[in-house]
Amino acid sequence: IFIGDAGRIVVLASVVLFVLSLLIWLFETKSAKAQQIAKVCFTLGCVGLFATFVCLGLLFSQNRFEYEYVWKHADSSNTLPYRIAGIWSGQQGSFLLWGVTAAIFGLLVVRKVGNYRRWFTIVYSTFLGSICGILAYESPFGLNLLNGRPIVPAEGLGLSPSLQNYWVIIHPPTIFMGFGSLTALFALAAAATIQRDFETWIPIVRPWALISMSLVGLGLCMGGFWAYETLGWGGFWMWDPVENVSFVPWLLTTAFVHGVIVQTNRKKWHISNLLLGGLPFLAFLYGTFLTRSGFLADASVHSFAEMNRSALKLLIGLMGVSTIGFMGVWLSRWFQARNEAVVEAPQGFHREGFYKVAALLLMGLGLAALIGMSIPLFMALSGKKPAVVEEHIYHLILPWLFIPLMILMAIAPFVSWKGTGGKDLSKRAYSILCVSFGFVGLLLLGIALTPLGQLADLHGFVTFPGGLHVPALPWILFLVGLCLFTIVGNLWRMSELVRGSKIGLAPFVTHLGVAVLMFGLIISRGFERKEQALVMENHPGMTSSYLIKYGGQTSTRMDRNNKVLFEVYDKSNLKKPMFVAKPGLYYVAADDGQENAMVWPHIQHHGFYDVYMALQPPQTQSAEPMTLLPNETKLFGDMAVTYLGMVRKGEPGQAGTKFGARLQVVKNGVATVVVPMMELGGGAAPIQHSAMLDPITKVDLMGMDVGAGSVTIQASMASMIYPIEIYHKPFTVFVWSGCGIMTFGGFLSAYYRRRVVRAAEVAEAEKAKAKEKKGHGASPRVAPAAGS
Repeated sequence: IFIGDAGRIVVLASVVLFVLSLLIWLFETKSAKAQQIAKVCFTLGCVGLFATFVCLGLLFSQNRFEYEYVWKHADSSNTLPYRIAGIWSGQQGSFLLWGVTAAIFGLLVVRKVGNYRRWFTIVYSTFLGSICGILAYESPFGLNLLNGRPIVPAEGLGLSPSLQNYWVIIHPPTIFMGFGSLTALFALAAAATIQRDFETWIPIVRPWALISMSLVGLGLCMGGFWAYETLGWGGFWMWDPVENVSFVPWLLTTAFVHGVIVQTNRKKWHISNLLLGGLPFLAFLYGTFLTRSGFLADASVHSFAEMNRSALKLLIGLMGVSTIGFMGVWLSRWFQARNEAVVEAPQGFHREGFYKVAALLLMGLGLAALIGMSIPLFMALSGKKPAVVEEHIYHLILPWLFIPLMILMAIAPFVSWKGTGGKDLSKRAYSILCVSFGFVGLLLLGIALTPLGQLADLHGFVTFPGGLHVPALPWILFLVGLCLFTIVGNLWRMSELVRGSKIGLAPFVTHLGVAVLMFGLIISRGFERKEQALVMENHPGMTSSYLIKYGGQTSTRMDRNNKVLFEVYDKSNLKKPMFVAKPGLYYVAADDGQENAMVWPHIQHHGFYDVYMALQPPQTQSAEPMTLLPNETKLFGDMAVTYLGMVRKGEPGQAGTKFGARLQVVKNGVATVVVPMMELGGGAAPIQHSAMLDPITKVDLMGMDVGAGSVTIQASMASMIYPIEIYHKPFTVFVWSGCGIMTFGGFLSAYYRRRVVRAAEVAEAEKAKAKEKKGHGASPRVAPAAGS
């Protein structure tokens, strides 16, 4: 009990410490001693969050099932990494992870904020204090109680089966590091807005904004990889509201990064960047409310359980204070800055103009996704059942923002800040376009001359706005060509800069990664081919390309590591299987006493394409019961079934007596007699003795009416049916590689910008030191002159 008590006490102590830090900074502006106490309180509050995380981690590592949160998200069969992952697999733990990651960035950034420290800490303490307050209401240290007394269950419920994947260990900490970093951007933007210092904060925030963009982007990609390997729908992205909760802040952070570049180089966008610096955090705060409020419980596969009402009110209060307070101060600064002199933009095409359009497009994408993820909330508030916006609706709208954005990414590297003539820029664009067309031609040649053309679906249609249906092939090739246009443009520009300053390469590496990622996503989804097969234990399944045989299972049906084995043959060569697919199958007990099947796909990587096999929950297929009178014939499929008469073995009324029905089955002109039987079990349910109508179909005697002389029979498949969906996914390797390139470019930019900031700090310190030394050296010469 001590560890849990310690965790509860530390949470409450952290609330007090953050409130003290907030109040001291708010009301004591002159006392250096008081401010030092405020700094210590803030640091200790952050340490308190770390200690709370450690306490919860100890409870999970020790399987302390007397704690309700541990009991719900852990069991003794899990390995230590999965036990630790249980910390953030539920509502309370994810809030704690958010607080811990925000505290990490708070401690890292607060040392560098200079004159912004007061308001930076006030904003940060408000947020972290609210998180601790939520954890006080929704504590992960609550005990399992029975009649008011603690109990210790023998075993925990364990992680949800869908979470038992290695991505649960690395994805949530990564993306929450990104979410935590957004707090630092918001606090700096708020401090700069309040203090009316719109310039000094930019070099401070720039490397942290790049880190935020990179971490949230990496976390988004990890979530896509996790969905691809676990959910069994053959894709990386589904436009689920919870996916958009992460996507919108990433888009807004990316817009902010470009705004910072403009302010650094052109001394413009001061007021706009204050807004862009705060919006990513506010968008995520709104998304957190959306996913924790219960509105998405029946609409999203990712939503959390509904929050404790007091904790939810605290979250709503934090969202309201943050949004209204920040937007109110920002609007006042915007009104004050309206009459300031406007710096004229250079003539012709210039990078500032490109960045402005890019920022607007990014914000437009973010707004569209924000509206889409909010539809379930709007429906719930209007009294309707919440439902998510379907994927094809996003695809009708967002490409028209995506297309100009990719064009800008391709051309902007060749545009200077001072302006570039239209003739020079068009020559560059034409050269890049020609090379891109060449690559599209090579892609078409590859489709025609390689197995890719056989594996890809080239005959689909795409729905455009207005219900217009167009062939998918030219549309997909256009989008792929657009990505290639961006890839070629950035590689071209990088080749020109490679001998110069490496700091100029990093942004184009990031652009390259985004384009490669989108190339992989578009072509893997646009050219995917989907097939279906039904496989039985004694009957293989067939597709246009494969023959699939059932090969057994690796362990029991209740073993979460159980795999179903399927031998996959090329139909042109049935001597040796191409590979053995091993999708996961695991049964869990439901509240109604039934068993629910949990399935995981098998992904066979083949270099430039994946064979994605999604096993659906196994099933048995039964026809409707059929009643037959003596000598009556009825059709079942391609078989004619005639009831010939009753059969009995044993004495009536005795246990073990069997009753049967003689059935004549005629199939393809061949008649066979079968006798399904029903054995009385002495008061228990009758025991069925099935008869085989054909190699894959059995028939059971379900009942007899002695008065009418009729029997009721039911035909069903003789063994379990395994439905399998098979996707051929070309070029998925580019999705993974694009993510890596994009993340590397973002962190490389942050590293170089951090070095620039450090160099500026060192130069400023040396300059001050030299000035001070010069002043001390001059005084002995000045003094005698004055004395004389």
